[in-house]
Amino acid sequence: MLISPYIFYRGTNHLFWADFAGSWRLHHFGGAAWSRSWLQGDSHVYNMGAFMHQGESVCFGFDDFDDSLVADYQYDVWRFSVSIVLDCWDRGLTDQSLIDQTIDIFSQSYIKSFKEVVDAGVLFSKRFTLNNTCKPLAKFLKKAEKKGCRQRMLEKWTSGDGHHRRFSLDSGKILPLGDHRRDQLTEALMNYRERRDQASGLTSTSGSMKILDVAERIGAGTGSLGNQRYYALIRDFNSEGKQNELILDIKLQGHPTAYEFLSREEIDEYNSNFLSHAARHADAYVALSDFPDHHLGWLTLDDGSYSIRERCPYKRDFDTQTLSSKGLLLMARQWGEILALKHRRAARRLVQDQHSSSFELELGKIANSSVDEFSALVRFIARPYADQVRRDWDAFRLQVDALMI
Repeated sequence: MLISPYIFYRGTNHLFWADFAGSWRLHHFGGAAWSRSWLQGDSHVYNMGAFMHQGESVCFGFDDFDDSLVADYQYDVWRFSVSIVLDCWDRGLTDQSLIDQTIDIFSQSYIKSFKEVVDAGVLFSKRFTLNNTCKPLAKFLKKAEKKGCRQRMLEKWTSGDGHHRRFSLDSGKILPLGDHRRDQLTEALMNYRERRDQASGLTSTSGSMKILDVAERIGAGTGSLGNQRYYALIRDFNSEGKQNELILDIKLQGHPTAYEFLSREEIDEYNSNFLSHAARHADAYVALSDFPDHHLGWLTLDDGSYSIRERCPYKRDFDTQTLSSKGLLLMARQWGEILALKHRRAARRLVQDQHSSSFELELGKIANSSVDEFSALVRFIARPYADQVRRDWDAFRLQVDALMI
């Protein structure tokens, strides 16, 4: 977090929620029951990336659901807009008129996406791929598709052949497990799908599963850095008997960052709705993601509940350093469209109505009458709060320097 204000921002989501939870400004364009949807909860530029599951095209969207929860949609819009400013500063862009224009395009793209009611078939099938995105994003997705594959990922993280493959311990990112933890994790993994299906109704298209190896994963994440995490190397057999080797990412889940800043009513609602923090992660994944990862689930060990998902071979961050001014504006429009689509789909899933929701109808009214006012509020929040983050970062650096003396 010493590297830059933006990295600091990514690692201190709790400060954002402490400053904005329950803000009076929510009531300009929400702050009511209708304005709630599943949120990413830690929305920022680098929490969107490339991914692919189940053999479909490489897509772009959210790839992190650790902090997801149900709350007012504006938190995601505001946090993302602040990240745009910080990311611009991070790469030396100081033209404030261009930054303001970027924020406006992002927020207007978001709200204008609600102008029309979208048919369920279109809404739930739409993906952002290299065939329907702006030039910078399409180029990135093409590169991600070319460079990523499961075999290459296995070669990076494991050694041995298909019969005796194990995790490689020479990367500095994988540690062996003691016998007790290895046995405990293996036993929990063997039964996680059955327990998941009974508790949630989620089902897997996969057949039996053989666990080849388990290990501890270290040094991953920014906001989640330090969370206990494991990798499991498995051989999965589908209903036709075809087998694949893949890696499961198993991550300790606590409550989302926003939990500490919710009202008592919202905390009680959260506690009554979810079997565990990891089960909440799975619900958020289903609501916000494009693909229902067949390996999605959770398990419980003696130190808490853990989310399970496949480690995607195509997971890659979009490098904003390569963006021209024109490219930045194109990406701003794309970011807004993607965020709106995720919120819209999640809101319908939340109310279990595939056809419409009051969330969409109310945002449609804003889109048809108050676009300029909506974007002005987002801009009014983004730049001053980015300045605040920079001041917080300066104070953080001074504290670290003092500790090093």
